[in-house]
Amino acid sequence: MLRLKAYEEFRERLLSGELRPGQFVTQRELAKLVGVPLGAAREAIQRLEFESLLKVYPQRGIQVAMADGREVRKAYQFRLLLEKEAVGHFAAKASLEQISRLEAETQRTVQRAEQAITPHLQEEAVEVDWRMHDAFIDSLDNHIISEAYRINAARIRLMRGAGIRLPSQRLIPALREHLETLSACKDRDVARAIELIEDHVRTSQKLTLEEL
Repeated sequence: MLRLKAYEEFRERLLSGELRPGQFVTQRELAKLVGVPLGAAREAIQRLEFESLLKVYPQRGIQVAMADGREVRKAYQFRLLLEKEAVGHFAAKASLEQISRLEAETQRTVQRAEQAITPHLQEEAVEVDWRMHDAFIDSLDNHIISEAYRINAARIRLMRGAGIRLPSQRLIPALREHLETLSACKDRDVARAIELIEDHVRTSQKLTLEEL
């Protein structure tokens, strides 16, 4: 459907950094950008405004969401509440095969980064990064939580202004934190996994606040 296509295209442009926080655009510009009719663009814009990724100002246009310290803290508070619950469940219930698969993928990315960090690898690292977090959330088998988490994750990615790449200075440390967390999950050490994910998310919040 055109409205779903418009929504997905707009969201991708936001997360890629093509549309920047604070930027003003019109409905016509957005519709032209992704090649959809105005009606489909309008419905997609309404959904993105509900998700706090866009803000519509009558007579002025549409503004890409901007970040301030208060909004960053709210988004990360929500993320932390969900991830602590999710990683505890994942550590207790996930199959060793799934944990090992995530661990191997992360280790391969770290090894490549130790050789050279390229823009392409930074893009891949973002997907590896979020794949682990999504796996934790999805282990709860609750589509309401999964959808809410992904909307909030998109908001965080937009706030960070990092586009589709994991910053080079953060790439290896972040993925090594992933490996520690996955190791705790493999050991079925629920308390340790929760402790590690809390440290990981709080570090991400701190860096995001510093970048504002």
